[in-house]
Amino acid sequence: MSLVVAIMDEQPTGSFRGAASWGEWQVHPLADPTTLATDPQILSPQVRHLLVLAPTSGARAAHVAASTVAAARPELPVRVLTSPVSAAVRIRAVEVAPETGSANAVYDSILACLDTMVWGAWLPSVARLSSPAPTLRQHVQSWFTGPDGFLAVHGDPGWVARLPLGEVAPERRLRRVPAPGLVAASYECHAYGELPEAAISALFAMGLTTRPTRREPVGDVASAWGSAKAVEFVISRPVAPGEAASAAPSLHCPACEEPVRGETCPFCRIAGESADRFESSLRGVTR
Repeated sequence: MSLVVAIMDEQPTGSFRGAASWGEWQVHPLADPTTLATDPQILSPQVRHLLVLAPTSGARAAHVAASTVAAARPELPVRVLTSPVSAAVRIRAVEVAPETGSANAVYDSILACLDTMVWGAWLPSVARLSSPAPTLRQHVQSWFTGPDGFLAVHGDPGWVARLPLGEVAPERRLRRVPAPGLVAASYECHAYGELPEAAISALFAMGLTTRPTRREPVGDVASAWGSAKAVEFVISRPVAPGEAASAAPSLHCPACEEPVRGETCPFCRIAGESADRFESSLRGVTR
């Protein structure tokens, strides 16, 4: 199996690529729907599945890009997965997904990783921040910007706080979810830019135990956070095998021959077959 994950973004600031045991991943611009269909890596006959990750706002453009791939390689199963997260979150989900030998298992793992991510940003002002929504008091505080700025965190619910951060409420702390073989889920933070010390102290107060790893910015933070000076961060933790799927695969896709955990193959969108029926179809026998 060779899988390519195409991470599409509004305005990628660089050429991001990576490799894993299951295949390759890279970042493409949503503005040009032909980039996928002309990518030599995707056109390679060695690639048997393509997963396109895009923001919810770019769903239409992502589906157009997937259609151009279908025209160039009609035999290639393509799945478009959209979510209301930033490009940095999608990149981290692909990077930390457990390495497996099945395209469908990688798809399940990425879904599980997206569900466990905590992401936010440090901002010098919340004057143009829309989500998570700051309070009226915080808007007023932005008129008299202090040296430490604000911290905004997406979640359920999301929240905004002025720095330095005092005592952190329990619902704003990182959840220590037990995982097989781990005493407690250990978190890792990647910062896309230089986080101020006040923001790093706030992350430690939330439950982070190691300093963030600095990386180059991944997109236009101004559109997501209302400020070009915002510094985004993504906090991830290891995904336990049981989180990616509730049961071992019992079916196989008759089209791409991948094991299927649910009833339908997420790439081919057709019902899976039992082991006996699948093996019979491979031998050309119909029951």
